Amino acid sequence: MFLSILSFSLMHLCVKAIPGIPVHQIITFRSLFSILICLYTLRKNNIPIWGNNKPLLILRGLVGALSLFCFFHSIKQLPLATAVTISNLIPLLTLALAAVFLREKITGVQWLFFIVSFVGVLLIKGFDNRVDFIELAIALGAAFFTACAHFSVRKLRDYDHPFVIIFYFPLVTIPLVGPYTAFHWVNPDWVEWGFLFLIGLCTHIGQVYLTKAYANEEVSGVSNLYYIGIILSLLYGYLFFNETYHFLSFAGMGLIMAGILLNVYYKKKTKS
Repeated sequence: MFLSILSFSLMHLCVKAIPGIPVHQIITFRSLFSILICLYTLRKNNIPIWGNNKPLLILRGLVGALSLFCFFHSIKQLPLATAVTISNLIPLLTLALAAVFLREKITGVQWLFFIVSFVGVLLIKGFDNRVDFIELAIALGAAFFTACAHFSVRKLRDYDHPFVIIFYFPLVTIPLVGPYTAFHWVNPDWVEWGFLFLIGLCTHIGQVYLTKAYANEEVSGVSNLYYIGIILSLLYGYLFFNETYHFLSFAGMGLIMAGILLNVYYKKKTKS
């Protein structure tokens, strides 16, 4: 899990490090890298690539593309740790979607954890003048669309192989952003090409080790380690981009993490 976190955090760093390359172009390159690896994996394992529940697979690809665009935009426009912290609202939003569409029960205590995390978002917005309402909305949109993607994956596990689900992400994304990228191409220099390659490589490595972590350990046993990524983002922001934070912004990040972690421990305790 730590190797996965490290890989994804380095991917975030690489996105932040190439401000001259538009978000749509980064997403296109990342998707091309991903689809080639997915095709190789599917062919190697003799898995039919088109899947069974095509409407839901396409929906998963669509919300995945929207989440990626919002998240990469947030990384570029917001302090790195702020963008990553707000994206960590995904578990709570996924829980809310499950409550609405799967009729899963959310207790009063869990709603309290929602409120704690939401207060954290307000603290970040109120005490960091680098975060305006539009950028905050886009960052929250990244978390929401990622939660929708996770929710769709949860439904798809009854119909399709995980590799097929992963394959549909770039399969839908490339037609959405590829044509625009072709007509608005920004020619990268050699350094930027290196960062683009690292974005694709780090994403793949992160996904591989994330899958291995969840395959060999219960979710509650490894998911908490994900918040190491926030610490790494704070470190990268300070070392490479001269990013500093108001004390209450740190408090807001802490409240977001607290609300999510308390929910994880509560669910673990109620199941045991």
